[in-house]
Amino acid sequence: MLPFEISPLLPLLESCKTIKQAFQVHAQIILNGFQHHVFPISRLISFFALLGSEEGLNYSQILFCQIEHPNRFIYNTMIRGFSHSKFPEKALVFYSSMLHQVNQSPNNFTFPFLLNSCARLSTLKPGVQVHSHIIKFGFDLDLYVGNALMHFYSVFKHLNDAQIVFEGSLVRDLVSYNTMINGYGLVGRPGPALRLFRKMQVSGVVPDEFTFVALLSAFSSLDDCRIGKQIHGFVYRNLSCVDSNGLLKTAILDMYAKSGLMDLAERVFSSMASNKSTAAWSSMISGYARRGETAAARRMFDQMDRRDLICWTVMISGYSQSGQYSEALELFAQMEDLGIRPDECTMAAVLSACAGLGALSLGERLHSRYIGGELCSQNIILSTALIDMYSKSGKINSSLNMFHGIPKGLRTVSLFNSMISGLAQHGLGESALAVFREMESLGLRPDSVSFVAVLSACSHSGLIEEGKELFRSMLDVYGIRPHKEHYGCMVDLLGRDGCLDEAYDLIRSMPFEANSVIWRALLGSCKLHGNVKIGEVAAQKLIELEPDHGAHYILLSNMLANTNKWEQAVRVRKLMEDKGIQKPPGWSYTEFQGTIHWFLASDKSHLQDKRIESMLQDMAMQLKSAGYVPNTVQVVFDIDEEEKETVVSYHSEKLALAFGLVNSSTGETIRIMKNLRVCGDCHSAFKLLSKIYCREIIVRDASRFHHFKNGCCSCKDFW
Repeated sequence: MLPFEISPLLPLLESCKTIKQAFQVHAQIILNGFQHHVFPISRLISFFALLGSEEGLNYSQILFCQIEHPNRFIYNTMIRGFSHSKFPEKALVFYSSMLHQVNQSPNNFTFPFLLNSCARLSTLKPGVQVHSHIIKFGFDLDLYVGNALMHFYSVFKHLNDAQIVFEGSLVRDLVSYNTMINGYGLVGRPGPALRLFRKMQVSGVVPDEFTFVALLSAFSSLDDCRIGKQIHGFVYRNLSCVDSNGLLKTAILDMYAKSGLMDLAERVFSSMASNKSTAAWSSMISGYARRGETAAARRMFDQMDRRDLICWTVMISGYSQSGQYSEALELFAQMEDLGIRPDECTMAAVLSACAGLGALSLGERLHSRYIGGELCSQNIILSTALIDMYSKSGKINSSLNMFHGIPKGLRTVSLFNSMISGLAQHGLGESALAVFREMESLGLRPDSVSFVAVLSACSHSGLIEEGKELFRSMLDVYGIRPHKEHYGCMVDLLGRDGCLDEAYDLIRSMPFEANSVIWRALLGSCKLHGNVKIGEVAAQKLIELEPDHGAHYILLSNMLANTNKWEQAVRVRKLMEDKGIQKPPGWSYTEFQGTIHWFLASDKSHLQDKRIESMLQDMAMQLKSAGYVPNTVQVVFDIDEEEKETVVSYHSEKLALAFGLVNSSTGETIRIMKNLRVCGDCHSAFKLLSKIYCREIIVRDASRFHHFKNGCCSCKDFW
């Protein structure tokens, strides 16, 4: 029973509204000598802990430490307070302390807040341990504990565990069903979500707006939006608050945008009038960007009054996914200038743009500024993005170092795929095979993308028998039916090795019609080995599939020129002219001090043109002194030999190399990106120039990486 003197303090305790008032009450408790009575102190702890501020939590901890034997109510209060704070891990600390107290054990009020703390942490283990304690202490899965457990497992996308809890719960309410439906939506399983919704209706539980938001989210991941439309209709028939419910309208809009139905999304968006949320704007921007309509997405982005991080990320990601890498990086620079710090999703999108552009210095800056060593090794999404960036920027050793620094238990199939693909691009077939085998040894099952990467690695390295065996194992061992991409890799593998008849037979035996990628691979191999007969068949197929694509005509013309069939080569060029088909422009670029410098063949518009011209002349003189004769076979224009030599001397990659030699330090590696395959003359010249200038020159062309060093190329002239 409470001492009589404490009674006047109780109304004061209950009436506290601010920290200042609570401090005054605490002072009265101390002045009256009641600071050791648990009841008034526990009420103060409750006020401070649940105030929602860091100052309040700190003060509640001070009071807590003054109690020799805290009771269950006080422990639960501290766990509850920290479960909603910036420090949810401290709730686990108080729980652990509670378990070590004599005569103190958790109850059904402890676990919901504790599980909420676990859900907010980035690791699964603490919540699983709490679940085991619930079983150990013999607690029934009442409404609150059951719902908290379902929410926890849903956050970590362990839907099978959440379903077991759902089935074992004594009571289920609207929150129970909403939690499970939302969980299925998070993992892209609309079927179970819909079945649970129907079960909910049979059980007599009336859905609310959160039910439909979860359902719409689940079905937005499908290409087929028929059920989404039905849900939309059901919402309007059964909920009277649709027009005034911004959350629900945004979910409907998001479903249509993700399904590509932008006309319907626009209609919902327009109906929101002045109540458009930032999330609604983001959905519209994302919808247009996903369809490749980045101009429309940018117009919406520019119309926004307030932009949050999600909007910036969606727009940057849209640019990156559509191949507009420079635009993505420019927008990111604007975001940084505004002081907005990127999150994991933003970083993944920006690193993807860096990878596409080969913007190494920016990628390295982002790595050092935003991604610490421990975060990088633990965050697989960012690790994968960084491995991809370093691989595509020419630093394959940095990719390998990152890959080997990631604990084996955290490695995913996507991570392995990125590493194998990078090794393939650099022609390191043996290393790619070793990484593929390591993935298998860890019990990870390769997917369709894994085989594209490893077959490509075999193709770039001439590993024909290994490639054949892997192709056979796809269906026989892994049950993966080869797609066009896999057949394309095999045609490329066989064709590069000179097995053109076998490659052609493989195309004719495919269970589907070959696409332009497959025919182009065959034509490229025919050009490499001078097989005009099969090459003309491949070229005709390409022209039928893509009659206005100039690259096919150029490839056929070059093949004919290589085999001295000049009249036929000229006729192909004449056909291009008659049809008004333009040759794809060749361009190259290199990065210097964080800026990309672009070069077109024979272009003289660069600000350093005179210095570049002087270096080109020096390069030509050095090559001539070394006995090099330019390869002008593919220059089929009606001009004399001297002019032909001038044409090949001004290829875009040579301009980029001259710029790099002028602006970089002695011994510094020069990295060049090119949109087309490097030509035979440039390839031969670069080998010699790497030795003459004592430089490593790394060129990423449309097919692979070439590392020129000491007069040799990493591709061993196999490209």
